[in-house]
Amino acid sequence: MSGADADAPSSDQPRACRDALRRRRLLLLREQRDAAIARAIRAPLADVLRDHALVHLPPSAAARLRLVHPSWARALSSPLFAVAHAAAPRRASGLFVSPPPSSSASGFLLPLDVADTVPSPTLAFLPSSSAPTMLSSSHGVACCFSATDDAYFVCNPATGSWVGVPCPPCRIKWPRPAIVVVFDAGVYNFGGDFTLVCAFEPSAPGGSSGIYCFAVFTSVSGAWWVAEAVALAEGLIPATGVAAGGVAWWRTAIGTAVGYDPVTGRVQLVMCPGDSAQWEIGSAAGTLHCAVRTGDDEVMVFRLHRHDGWEVTAAVSIAEILDRPWQPRPAYDSDSDEEAAHRAEQDHTGSMAIAAAAAVRPRGFWMARDEVRLLPFQAAEVEVVVLDGRRVVAFDAVTRRRREAVLPDEPAGTDWGAAAYVAHTNTLAMVAPVVLMEPQEDQEGVAS
Repeated sequence: MSGADADAPSSDQPRACRDALRRRRLLLLREQRDAAIARAIRAPLADVLRDHALVHLPPSAAARLRLVHPSWARALSSPLFAVAHAAAPRRASGLFVSPPPSSSASGFLLPLDVADTVPSPTLAFLPSSSAPTMLSSSHGVACCFSATDDAYFVCNPATGSWVGVPCPPCRIKWPRPAIVVVFDAGVYNFGGDFTLVCAFEPSAPGGSSGIYCFAVFTSVSGAWWVAEAVALAEGLIPATGVAAGGVAWWRTAIGTAVGYDPVTGRVQLVMCPGDSAQWEIGSAAGTLHCAVRTGDDEVMVFRLHRHDGWEVTAAVSIAEILDRPWQPRPAYDSDSDEEAAHRAEQDHTGSMAIAAAAAVRPRGFWMARDEVRLLPFQAAEVEVVVLDGRRVVAFDAVTRRRREAVLPDEPAGTDWGAAAYVAHTNTLAMVAPVVLMEPQEDQEGVAS
């Protein structure tokens, strides 16, 4: 063997170097992991609570805890904490109630938990001449409308922060605009960016065009634009708007739900899985759900599958929701018996899924048909919300626990059954500032 061949490096040397480098890296990772575990074990309980428990508290409780320690005050004031607080799973804080036009009462937030309130239940911090109406809410960010000023606001009722947004195109003159706020509560939405989706008919409001268009506003763009997609539907109910999984949804009067995704531009249309006269849509775990009355005694909850199909997630009796016994069925004469039989037949008309899943109830008991109204819901888990007179009850379908609140008895004669309700969750989510932009050239004709 020549001298040059003896001095050449062996082919095994690079592999040995790589193996040694890999072992050093693994050793370093183990040391870092052990050090992190040791720090966590030695961490004071106050620091553990500050870093892991405060995000699950209501905003009002978190604000009071700023006085515990300067480090807590710094953590609670951080934008990162606000993002984490908005992303944490939680249940609805209450319902924003818009009384019927015939009532002299103003809108207000009805809390379902005494400790989960907002500084101004009537949203008095907004610069409007009259009490604003909350149109929709998502992860603590709400869109409000002042009919007197023809002005729109996006705000956080828990923090009092707000920003004004321009009116949507076509100068919609509905008594209640069909606008849904879509707020991404992910950990990367550090600026509090939001999107508004407005559904409107290209013809006069209340007409029978059978077509709905969609206008979109984003805090990033600062301007409205009209999407190319249209939905073939009728009777869209503006007060039923809800955001689920980044999609804006509304219920219609003909037993369908219309959805529009502002990111993909896709329109979805799904049918009610039961009696379309007694159902309500809501959001649970970021997915569209609907609650359906299968009769006078039971509510079934369905989840929208990714293939645009419904699947049953829960079933609960109204007696269990309201925690009250059944009332005995009164005696009917022959005519009433015939009418009751016809009504019972209508009540049990629904999809095959409901018929297969509905539980058999003992006969001889009843409840008044229109005594209980389903309300919209919004939570990390399925929570059925109903209105019984002036009593509002939220029933968790998993834990079987209920929360409730009572609507005021003033002004006298207010028909709370005709009021509009929006489910709201209190968070510390930030609201992004809006830099208004001029409408695009192809939208100027629409906005005029």
